[in-house]
Amino acid sequence: MAKRIVAKTGSFTNQQNEVKGEYTKLGVILSNDNGEYMLLDPSVSLTGVLIKQNALAAKSGGQQRDMLMVSIFEDDNQQQNNNQGQQQNNHNFNQQQNNQQNQGGFGQPQQPPMQQGNYQNNGQR
Repeated sequence: MAKRIVAKTGSFTNQQNEVKGEYTKLGVILSNDNGEYMLLDPSVSLTGVLIKQNALAAKSGGQQRDMLMVSIFEDDNQQQNNNQGQQQNNHNFNQQQNNQQNQGGFGQPQQPPMQQGNYQNNGQR
């Protein structure tokens, strides 16, 4: 049986007006004859997850951390809530990335390399 590795990165209110946790899926724990092993999603920014966890802690008066806090779930009864939270999380993370790019943050795109003949030499050779 697979175990899901997730990090709580926010909260949302569902249609029944209940506050639910928003989770980012980091990977899974699987097992075989040799024991357990993890498969981590390489597209997830662990730094971004930590930033979101610290923002959530600051919002609720909690402690700032320098390490991720993750949860491990064996059952699939959280899967539907996880999917809803993941969709909202993806939207918020993409919006956060765009804001950082616009403000010159760490997500700022690098300048393309200079093409040959596409420069000014100010009269020097």
